[in-house]
Amino acid sequence: MKGITLIGMPGVGKSTIGRKLAYSLGWKFIDLDVVIKEKEGKSHAEIAREKGDAELLRLENKHALELDLAGSIFSPGGSIVSPKEAMEKILQETRVFYLARPFSEIKNRIGSVAEKRGIVGFAEKGLEGLFLERVALYSAFADHVINCKNLNDEEVIKKINALLQHQS
Repeated sequence: MKGITLIGMPGVGKSTIGRKLAYSLGWKFIDLDVVIKEKEGKSHAEIAREKGDAELLRLENKHALELDLAGSIFSPGGSIVSPKEAMEKILQETRVFYLARPFSEIKNRIGSVAEKRGIVGFAEKGLEGLFLERVALYSAFADHVINCKNLNDEEVIKKINALLQHQS
């Protein structure tokens, strides 16, 4: 059974929605940030600060490739669209849902903690620069785009479930 991957910008709600969606479906939930912290003993922010964005991308790719995504809800970091091998695996093993929110909502949701989150490319491009760069990638990789503007988690989950039932 194909899994589900939630992609989108940091702060869009991938982890929170993913956890709730997995619970409602009775599936396992995999948060790549948590996997990396468990395997490496350091958070995204610590890895980015100590070893840089390239190392963080390498680790995201490495650990994503090691996962069995069947029957799982997978929540990777927003930069997962960059490592080619990881995205190929994700596209083969899961249905990809892009959780799209306007930049203003993302900025409000992560606010002043953006610098502390270990967001790949943040130091170089800023949040808005990353948003403009990644939106096209998220849309290109997505099987479904969920417009999350002004929606709470339960409303987003309803939209995902409706699409899943329609595909059954």
